[in-house]
Amino acid sequence: MSYETRAYDNKHGDPVVVLVATGTHDVSRLVNLLAGASPTCEQISLGRTVLRQVRRHNAGRAALRLLRDHGGPDFTEPGEDAR
Repeated sequence: MSYETRAYDNKHGDPVVVLVATGTHDVSRLVNLLAGASPTCEQISLGRTVLRQVRRHNAGRAALRLLRDHGGPDFTEPGEDAR
């Protein structure tokens, strides 16, 4: 699948993640990927990419702390996904 991702903080300091998939085939695969129950290697790869990008930005790190503080997984520290 071909995709591009970008993560940044907007002018208000809010985290923004942009994911672009181009073409009918890739868009349909992306929709299927995000709707799937069991992770595939594409989901794992995309998740790692977005997580790396979000960790680079202050508001993204704040969003990860919020997730952790409310019982979600702790993605605040770089682990094996930081590759």
